[in-house]
Amino acid sequence: MHVCMKTSALCFSILLFTAANASAQLVSFGVKGGVPITDQIKYGADESRPYIIGPSAEIRLPAHFAVEASALYQRLGSSSAFNFNQRSIFFNGGGPLQSSTSNTRERANSWEFPLLGKYYFRSHSDKWQPYLGAGHAFQIAHYGVDSHTVNTDSNGTVSSFSSHYEYSSGLNIGATAAAGVRFRAGRFAILPEFRYTRWGGKDDIQIPRNNVKFLAGINF
Repeated sequence: MHVCMKTSALCFSILLFTAANASAQLVSFGVKGGVPITDQIKYGADESRPYIIGPSAEIRLPAHFAVEASALYQRLGSSSAFNFNQRSIFFNGGGPLQSSTSNTRERANSWEFPLLGKYYFRSHSDKWQPYLGAGHAFQIAHYGVDSHTVNTDSNGTVSSFSSHYEYSSGLNIGATAAAGVRFRAGRFAILPEFRYTRWGGKDDIQIPRNNVKFLAGINF
């Protein structure tokens, strides 16, 4: 993981350094926004915000190639409820009912940093250019969890307690692929695309392995 983090940081540093030194004709900056197509949460009812947004930068290379980097933000969320009922064994199944009800609400700020190599199938001077892209994405998410539990014992006494804790998913790494079209509109370019990401083996977090989203970028 440390090697991947160093590689990611190096790639972003190279991209930013190149952007700062390249001519304005070779570098474009913009913003990407979109919507998720697949579920964003693995467990519980998915209550994630239905949008993704963030800045992006692209460097055009010779022979119709390009490199794109972006930082995509999404607000994730889920909720779940658990009910448990049991009669006391001392009454052979006919005693007072004991119960416990727990409700959990989870929210997270997720940042995804995709780094893609792209190939355009037509000249940059054309009005529209289909493209394919592939690369890696790096994601971090910070979660806040609120739980509220109500217990009723065999005597009918009710007690309740609440808790709050936070945790970080750590670095999640995935392979990503994109397919889209670049449309020129004067000095602007519009780039709608579909993007698929296969996240790595972090089964202990809320992020599903397979992720599909629709994005639309506007570059200047």
